[in-house]
Amino acid sequence: MNESDVEFAFSDEETKALTAILEQEGASNVEEVAEQDFLPVIGVIVAAVIALDALVNVVIKLMRVWKCGLIVDARGSIVRTEKNCDLPRGSVLVFTSDGTEHSLHEPKEEDIAALINAAK
Repeated sequence: MNESDVEFAFSDEETKALTAILEQEGASNVEEVAEQDFLPVIGVIVAAVIALDALVNVVIKLMRVWKCGLIVDARGSIVRTEKNCDLPRGSVLVFTSDGTEHSLHEPKEEDIAALINAAK
């Protein structure tokens, strides 16, 4: 099972809801990271270790729950997922490891899975 370190950055959402989704999908080491560790301060950061297939499920669930779009940045060793209200609800912007940008609106699981798995 291919696992990755992930971080979720957001504001104006319940931390408990994200934590519950991550735990349902089998994530380990789920923890809220102190804001002062990140500049600029963007709200809440939740870090976890999760299988990439399960990460796809988390992104799909967040896309339905959060009122904004998501950015999934897989260019580094940590996959960073950020709530971004410049993107409309149901939109996902994925940056793969080679820096390619893929914009999806209301994508299917297999669309996101192909991009995230290709990115790592």
